[in-house]
Amino acid sequence: MSFEPSESHGIDGVQHRRASVAGTSGFEKMTVIDDSTVEMRVKSTAVEFDTPIPETSNVFEEIHEESETQESDEDRQLGSNTTNNNNNNNNNNDNDNDNEDDDDDYTEYPEGGLMAWRVVLGSFFGLFSVFGLINSLGAIQAYVNVNQLSQRSDSQVSWIFSVFLFLCYLLAGQVGPLFDAYGPYQLVIAGTCFYTLGIMMTSLATEYYQFFLAFSLCAGLGCALLMTPEIAIIGHWFKKRRGTAIGAATVGGSLGGVIFPVMLRQMYSTAGYAWALRALGFINLGTLLLSLFLMKPRLESVTPATASGKSKMASIFSVKNMADVRSLRDMRYAWLVAGNFLGELGVVNGLTFITSYALAQGKSPGMSYALLAILNAVGMPGRWLPGLIADRWLGRFNTLILTTIMAFLTIFIIWLPFGHTTAGLVIFCVLHGFCNGAILSLSPVCCGQICKTRDYGKRYGTMFFITSFACLLGIPLSGALIHGTNYNNLVIFNGSLYVGTTLALLMSRYYAVGFRLCKW
Repeated sequence: MSFEPSESHGIDGVQHRRASVAGTSGFEKMTVIDDSTVEMRVKSTAVEFDTPIPETSNVFEEIHEESETQESDEDRQLGSNTTNNNNNNNNNNDNDNDNEDDDDDYTEYPEGGLMAWRVVLGSFFGLFSVFGLINSLGAIQAYVNVNQLSQRSDSQVSWIFSVFLFLCYLLAGQVGPLFDAYGPYQLVIAGTCFYTLGIMMTSLATEYYQFFLAFSLCAGLGCALLMTPEIAIIGHWFKKRRGTAIGAATVGGSLGGVIFPVMLRQMYSTAGYAWALRALGFINLGTLLLSLFLMKPRLESVTPATASGKSKMASIFSVKNMADVRSLRDMRYAWLVAGNFLGELGVVNGLTFITSYALAQGKSPGMSYALLAILNAVGMPGRWLPGLIADRWLGRFNTLILTTIMAFLTIFIIWLPFGHTTAGLVIFCVLHGFCNGAILSLSPVCCGQICKTRDYGKRYGTMFFITSFACLLGIPLSGALIHGTNYNNLVIFNGSLYVGTTLALLMSRYYAVGFRLCKW
């Protein structure tokens, strides 16, 4: 044991003297290492010191008194610490994952102010483009399926959009560490370029491989580069109110999901497909540049270090950083990832098949496309209001669990028995769209609640790296459950996904706080 002497002990610059204190257990002797450091060794009966002592100091009496008062405290703490360590090991919660860590103290976050809400506004515009496009895939797929790619099967066309979603989430696993190391600017600039180029090239595509290269690969890469920084940057400014802030930003995605399908449907018949896609590209170029101007990082970037001294870039581009597999040892996080995997697949299925379901039930094309707009429109308050409720009253996990319960209830109580009626479909889209909005906005917030802010980009990216495989396989798998105009198997499967999501979130909450009824 060693300690640094303080000015109150007056050790510096005085003569050395040997002293012995009998009847005190715990130390063998203390020897001088240099003029400022003293070393103690343990023994059971006496204490000897070789230390510089000022003539007017009572250093040893103070040490003797402290050792007597602290001895019983240390004995009592030993059993408590052992119990706590065992509990921590059982929960697989590393100290680095403690959301109450000093690095994440609430007082370090502005929790509001002009600059903080300016960043939220910037994320709003960025997610307007990213999630707006994701929420509008049905409007693009429906057109090319009966025009440019009419010679292709529905399954072949659906792979274009499945791979697009797959890349959006898969590459988020690599973008997370890049955001942690470099900040948002380079990522957003590169993402804007790929996103805009992909949309513009899609407007010129006529062959299957051209759609695949332009939309699936180029636009998918652009969305992947944009998605993580647009959400993670909010974590630099908010902790307590992070649910409200991220919910407000993700409203932009729902707004884009309302505007883009209506705009595209109108422009298909007036300006043509090519100019409809170009208009979409120009609008999103403007919103992404505005997002870049408004965003501002606050926390210092974390540089990955390696024992061999590799460069920072080489350290980031590694298989280990593609997905932080070690983080899955934290059972809170592992079950949250499982819940997000199932929940995202449920949301994607609803957005993808609601239009074709309505058409199969004999609804008009106008009504069928309107249902998609309704689903996204109701998602706007669904993204913001649950975040507000979570921050102020219920907690993030509690609110998310309640919304997933509502999601599967709307499927089994409304969609399955009454989906063939227009009123039933409209009511379902209103209620289910609200639940979808909460799932999309609260999952990232729950991820941030159980990890340090400096690790948020990596954890968020890993979660969606795993979720990407649900997006890749979900649409083809769900499509295989459709038999002609009979969608019942698909509806039951989708409801089951939300049941699984609820159970996984309950397990994540259990590993965090047990069965206690508390705000979490």
